[in-house]
Amino acid sequence: MRFIITDMKKKTVVEEKNQEDPQALLEKIMKAEVNTAERIADVRKDAEKQINAVQEEAEKTKKEAYASGRRARTRLVENGLEQARAEAAEKVQQSNHETERILDSGKQYIADAVTISLSFILGNGNQENSHDK
Repeated sequence: MRFIITDMKKKTVVEEKNQEDPQALLEKIMKAEVNTAERIADVRKDAEKQINAVQEEAEKTKKEAYASGRRARTRLVENGLEQARAEAAEKVQQSNHETERILDSGKQYIADAVTISLSFILGNGNQENSHDK
């Protein structure tokens, strides 16, 4: 900085050069560097905290997704098993019904089957077959 002082009575001009001490300037620069380094370190810490928080949240979300998937799969398997059991029970019931129908239908022919079998065993069936020839 430069100051100009004028004295009106003496009509003299005095110039005074005011320069800061190089040591003071160096100290200011060093303080600015320290402040900047501290700010950078603080920003770095905050960024690391944010990164860690995001990573933890991502891991948590991933675990929740896996757990949700396992629960959904379990529900699907249980529903599938219930449906398969219901279908199997229905088929067993149909099978039993069909078996009863076949047995009931076959009962009417038991007497005729016994007669034919006895005739064949006793030989009566051979005579009838020989007459047919």
